[in-house]
Amino acid sequence: MVAVALPRSFRTPVLLLVLAATLGFSDITRSIALAVLRLPFTILSSGVRIILTLPRLPSLASDTAQLRATVVRQQLEVARLQEALRQVRQEHVLLEALPSTQGVVAPIISRSLLPTQQTAILGKGRRQGLTVGGVVLTAEGIVGRIIDVQPETAVVLLLTDADSRVAGVIERSRETGLLTGRGDGTLELAYVDADADIVAGDVLVTAGLGGAFPKGLPLGSVVRVVKEASAGIAHIRVRSAARLGAVEDVLCLPPAAESQP
Repeated sequence: MVAVALPRSFRTPVLLLVLAATLGFSDITRSIALAVLRLPFTILSSGVRIILTLPRLPSLASDTAQLRATVVRQQLEVARLQEALRQVRQEHVLLEALPSTQGVVAPIISRSLLPTQQTAILGKGRRQGLTVGGVVLTAEGIVGRIIDVQPETAVVLLLTDADSRVAGVIERSRETGLLTGRGDGTLELAYVDADADIVAGDVLVTAGLGGAFPKGLPLGSVVRVVKEASAGIAHIRVRSAARLGAVEDVLCLPPAAESQP
């Protein structure tokens, strides 16, 4: 068989005829063929749109940056309002939990970063009525006492600090002891006899035996009792009633001696 070369002037009409004949075979073939025919026009149209958009790119970038800045500012404002609402709610919780007390609600704005120093800084101070020796607590229980006061801030010695000492009494058996911080975030009830009626789960409250703390405020609960009969003493581990590591707002009361007439 001898191949016959068509003149160039006949190639395009022939191709069109072949394409027209092919379109009659099936819908799939027709769709493919139409897509091939439309491809140059699609590319051309996209190119035109891109060319028309290029002069607007700087303006679009600026508008996008402004929109992002606006969104960020709005998000910060929402976060600020949410925090203000949380503080208001927390103040109501504290004041409702202790309706008979007169105190100042203050936020904790900082904590000591030293592992052996269990202290926190309040966002209120002398100008808001706080005094050295003041009792600091939440609705759950005692947090600590104020050891230093500045015009707008105050330092709180937490129950878990090694220098913290609070006289406590077991609600159930009325056994007394001295609740001390161990400097590692835990508490221990010291000066307790080996035969003392104290078991795990007992609730410990302030004894009101001198010092700044009024009587009957929650201190914590007993989690472990180890008795040394030979030495006549008991080692009692206590968990703080207040979650000292998660406290954000506290109620500050004047020392017990100052609060009485």
